[in-house]
Amino acid sequence: MNSEVRVLHVDDEPVICDLTKLSLEKGGRLKVDVASSAEEALDLIRSGSYSCIISDYEMPIMNGLDFLKEVRNIDQDIPFILFSGRGRETVIIDAINTGADFYIQKGGEPKALFAELKHKVEYAIQQRNTRIALKRRDGILEAVSLVANLFLGGEAFDRALQEAITLFGLATEVDTVRLFRLNSDSEDTDTHHSIKNIASWTRITIQTDEQEQYIKNNNIPVEKELLSRLVRGETLILNASEIQMYDPLKGGISAKSIVVFPVFVDQKVWGIFWFADYMSERTWTGVEIDALLAASAMIGSAIQQDQMRRSLIAAKEEYASMYALMRRLCDTVPDILWAKDIDGSFLFVNQAGSHLLCAENTSDPVGKREEDYPCGLIHHGMLECKNVSHHNINGRISLKIGSEVTELDIITVPFVNTEGNQIGTVTLGRDITNYCKIEQGLRISEKRYENIIRAIHIGILVVSGDGVIKDINPRALELLDARKSEIIGTSLSKNRILREMEVSDAVREVISTGNGISFLTSRSVTRTSEDLYCMVRLLVPENGGEAEVLITLDPHYSE
Repeated sequence: MNSEVRVLHVDDEPVICDLTKLSLEKGGRLKVDVASSAEEALDLIRSGSYSCIISDYEMPIMNGLDFLKEVRNIDQDIPFILFSGRGRETVIIDAINTGADFYIQKGGEPKALFAELKHKVEYAIQQRNTRIALKRRDGILEAVSLVANLFLGGEAFDRALQEAITLFGLATEVDTVRLFRLNSDSEDTDTHHSIKNIASWTRITIQTDEQEQYIKNNNIPVEKELLSRLVRGETLILNASEIQMYDPLKGGISAKSIVVFPVFVDQKVWGIFWFADYMSERTWTGVEIDALLAASAMIGSAIQQDQMRRSLIAAKEEYASMYALMRRLCDTVPDILWAKDIDGSFLFVNQAGSHLLCAENTSDPVGKREEDYPCGLIHHGMLECKNVSHHNINGRISLKIGSEVTELDIITVPFVNTEGNQIGTVTLGRDITNYCKIEQGLRISEKRYENIIRAIHIGILVVSGDGVIKDINPRALELLDARKSEIIGTSLSKNRILREMEVSDAVREVISTGNGISFLTSRSVTRTSEDLYCMVRLLVPENGGEAEVLITLDPHYSE
């Protein structure tokens, strides 16, 4: 922004003041105020802002050197040019020693004289602006270093961010610094036309309390064109017309200079960094802009790190919640469940597993091995999964703990890392002791009933619903004059005696009606030595399987 530069000329000769004003203001950039005495000039300096002072030497009450000393008490850095008709060497030396930037002696050709004066004024102002810019740049870079330590120091992020904004405000010497977030994750400017104030710092009160609260608590509408330029990554130094057009914070006081930087997070524009002057205009130099770009990058990096930290915390909380849920689920199931590393040390044991190991709790076995517990080695050699890579191992084992014997049905499977290398095993075991006892009792009962059936004098057959013989006892084989190997798996009609007795028809009727049938077949029909009394009954399994039919043949039946 090419702002107007104010110069103060102090001289008790009005003609000289008029010529100076006319010469310096040509071109429109310099604005010259005049004062006829040092006292009047000091009042103007205290109440205004000047970029350069031109002073005569010989003036009433206070001469130019005494005036220079008073000026230096107010501002050590403002350019001061002694413009005098006196050319004594002692005056020149005293002026330079007191802090004058240049000494120009009046006289000679006026055009050349005032051209030299204008050149010296512009050069002095440029030198001063360069010194100020470098000072501000150094201050900004120092603030960047301090801000980096803030974010790395473990301080709460929101507080560190506010302190960072304050540091950048003090370093740049602007009136207001604000950090805004775009109100959408999308960089499409059609989806967001507003910004949200995240942190701010002000040197002086610019907005009313009501306006300041509105800025901090509400979405601020902005021009689409401003957002479009920022989303493209532009740094914007707004001129007067652009300030009137784009400044979303227009209130009672209009900003005199504004510079805006995009803040990038994860290579996308997250928000904007806003610097504004309200009391005076400012010319932003390249070194200041470069330093503030570094500051903007630092803020973006800190925001990205905070987002990653929050995501990590959320992921850890989700993992902890899921782990706690899985732990409860694993402890709820009655089956034994544990995981081991490749060396056989426990990584995880559920409640049933810790009970089997006689451990104090589920955490106690972690880092230990099976041999460290009274039950000893749970699985035998063939179940050692470490040596059988990438294969599931199944087995049933008997485990004696004290006087009790526990029967376990075990499955052990390997688990691998992302490279496919085995890093441990997971074992699932079920206590089947009661099942084994029941199974043993059933085997004993089955054997007992089998012996009874074999010894009974009645013939017994079990057939399927479609009349295929599935089982037969020895007495039935004897009555039917058949061998077991020949009759099992054949239909009832294949046997002559059963065919003559029409048992197949009886089976179909029982299957159809569900009612039992009894009938007597004469020996003349069966051509056996005895009459056969036949009973056909439906067998319905308790487990809902296919229905079967029980056939009994009694040769000793009598009415």
